[in-house]
Amino acid sequence: MVQLDTITDRDWHEVIAGEPQPWGGLGEELEWRERTHNFGLREDSGRLVALAGLLLTTVRVGEAELPVAGIGGVMVTRDARGQGLARRLIEHLIELAGELGAERAMLFCLPENVALYSKFGFEVIQGHVLARQPGGSVEVPMPAMWKPLTTAADWPAGRVELLDEPF
Repeated sequence: MVQLDTITDRDWHEVIAGEPQPWGGLGEELEWRERTHNFGLREDSGRLVALAGLLLTTVRVGEAELPVAGIGGVMVTRDARGQGLARRLIEHLIELAGELGAERAMLFCLPENVALYSKFGFEVIQGHVLARQPGGSVEVPMPAMWKPLTTAADWPAGRVELLDEPF
C-alpha cells in the first residue's frame, strides 16, 4: 500500500486502463471532490492497480449536520479484480477514519457493490442523497451507504444533502 499526495490523471488512467465507464455510467457526469487521504496498491512491477481515498466532511440529514469520513474513488483495475484489493483499501480507510476521530463513514457505490460494502458493516441510506454541482444540487444516482465507527453513532431519518460535491 502506498500513500499518494493526490490522485493524478495519470494514476487514474493507469487504474481504469481504458475502461469507458468505470462507474457503470452512473457517476461519470458528476463533479467529485478530491480526497485528502489517498492510497493505492501497486503490483511488483510498479503498476498501480487499485485506488481509494478519504476525506473528512459534513453532511446534512434533516436538520442535523453530521461529520463523516467520506470514502470515495475506490477502483480496482479490471484484470486485478477478485484478488481482495478493494477489501485491503476499504479496511485501511475504515481504520484511518476511526484514527481521525470520525464517528461515521459514508460512501457511494454501484448497485452491484452494495453487498460488498455490507460485509464491512455499511448500510444503505434510504431515500435520495443530494450533492452540490456547478449548476446546483442534484440527486446522486448511486446508492449511498453509511457505517457507524463508534457505538454511539446513528443515522437520523431525513433528507440527506452533501454540503459540497460527492466524494
